[in-house]
Amino acid sequence: MPERFEGIFEASKDAIGYAALDGTILLVNRAFSELTGFSREELLRMNARDLIPQQHKEQRDRVVAQVIQIGEPVEYAIDYLRKNGSQVSVYVTVFAVKGEDGKPTGLAAIVRNLTEPKRAEEQFRLVVESSPSGILMVDKSGTISLVNRQIEQQFGYERAELIGQPVEMLVPQHMRSHHAGDRAEFMAHSESRAMGKGRDLFGVRKDGTEFPLEIGLNPIQTPNGMRVLASVVDISDRKLAEQTLQKERDFIDAVLETAGALVVVLDQGGRILRFNRACEQTTGYSSEEVMGRHVWDLFIVPNEVEGVKAVFERLRGGEPRNDYENYWKGKDGALRRISWSNTVLRDSNGAVEYVVAAGLDITDFKQIQEQLRKTERIAELGTLASGMAHEIGTPMNVILGRAEYLLQRTADEGMKRGLTTIVTQIERITKVMNQLLAFARRKTPERRAVDLGEIVEDSLEMFQERIAHSRITVEKVIEAGLPPAHADRDQVLQVLINLVVNSLHAMPEGGRLRLSLARENNHLCLGVSDTGHGMPEEIRQKVFDPFFTTKEFGKGTGLGLTVVKGIVEEHGGTITVESVVGKGTTFWVRIPLGEAPPSQP
Repeated sequence: MPERFEGIFEASKDAIGYAALDGTILLVNRAFSELTGFSREELLRMNARDLIPQQHKEQRDRVVAQVIQIGEPVEYAIDYLRKNGSQVSVYVTVFAVKGEDGKPTGLAAIVRNLTEPKRAEEQFRLVVESSPSGILMVDKSGTISLVNRQIEQQFGYERAELIGQPVEMLVPQHMRSHHAGDRAEFMAHSESRAMGKGRDLFGVRKDGTEFPLEIGLNPIQTPNGMRVLASVVDISDRKLAEQTLQKERDFIDAVLETAGALVVVLDQGGRILRFNRACEQTTGYSSEEVMGRHVWDLFIVPNEVEGVKAVFERLRGGEPRNDYENYWKGKDGALRRISWSNTVLRDSNGAVEYVVAAGLDITDFKQIQEQLRKTERIAELGTLASGMAHEIGTPMNVILGRAEYLLQRTADEGMKRGLTTIVTQIERITKVMNQLLAFARRKTPERRAVDLGEIVEDSLEMFQERIAHSRITVEKVIEAGLPPAHADRDQVLQVLINLVVNSLHAMPEGGRLRLSLARENNHLCLGVSDTGHGMPEEIRQKVFDPFFTTKEFGKGTGLGLTVVKGIVEEHGGTITVESVVGKGTTFWVRIPLGEAPPSQP
């Protein structure tokens, strides 16, 4: 053997041997010795058949005969015996060495150790079989070449029923053309793709039922060409869980959105994550406007911000829930009183994840509660007033009578002034007691059809002299042809007198008094306006409260407008007030119309 070929021969990782036609080994390289475990000298004393297990000798002899007969190389897999008695799987390429006459003179063999490839193949199959996912392999034509146990369980086929079959048999009929197109496109680009993108599809079982599945595709190169390894996961349970979860979410959404209570879901920092319809209706903000914003930046009045933040701190500190009230400011600036109940939702580590706040708008309730408190106070006042009128009225009348008697008898001017003061103060006390009685023992109105225009004229006539001396002009706007009101004439006159007196007091430097009367649907609307000093909003809101007055001590009881409001409401009417500081005040009284008179025969 030339020296240069001998170097190649010895350096080859594959075992190379040369034998006579009868099998006597004539030449081997180092790799051949390492493969079999025999030394070179031992091998040169052996026959090639000595390396073949008994059960494979016939196979080896057939291959040798075929090579000698046809003169072409033959490749085959076989086991070789090693010196230690073990066997090693090999892949042998046998070809004939011919002489000058063209006849075979010997046999050469290139032997490749298959132990590692077989071990890798076995490990691959073990991984495939133990995979929790279904695994199948297809070639470019879509023919199935490998499936694992999970595929059998998922699709209901035996392995033998799937190997060699088109993969489209596992796809519903209506999706097969689309699936084949996807496979062809994937194979066309598989050289440059590391992993196929997972897709939600449907499979069809042997019994014809369809089920949702998720597929991951991976191209792999094999000795037999490009293949596609598919990972198949049955996601029926996941889809069912998703549908169940979605139904629960839809149910919760429906409950939250139709609930009358305000429901706000916040993160641990107070940012809004959920804002139901009741919140939108109460505040005037849409969900889109408030999402992700801090609750105290939008709705909480400045003096309550720190209190709300303190609530969150207590919740983060471990308090499971708390209840409190505060004001919420709407988009239009209006304030509503809300009663809140906060509940904390924590994650698996116990950290605060969400705060669910459920609130009730108690603004109207608070107003009713305040009105009830006033009613109870008025009832108590009525009892007190009745007792005072009885206990004080008689002695006051005696004192008044004696003072008037002495006033007529005395000629002393100093005595007369003192007695006149006594008479004046007794009359004032009597007036206050009468107002208390009117307030506490308001009699039921004796309603009949009355002409409100006539009452307006009568009231102005009573104040004619006072108006003339006060530089006050009177403007009267009475709609013609008004029907009568259904009211107690004396009580309505008392209402008008009180309102006119208030207007005159509001214009000490003069001004304009305007009385109007017009029809509004089923009511007559009486307006009493002045151009006096007006009232700020905080006073306007209290003018009908008992004992509230802006007059100096001793010049007013604070019951006049309270009595007026009571009379109007007992008539089934309403009274409102409008006022602008520096421009004047207007009271609007609405009294129901009278019943139509019976027709004349």
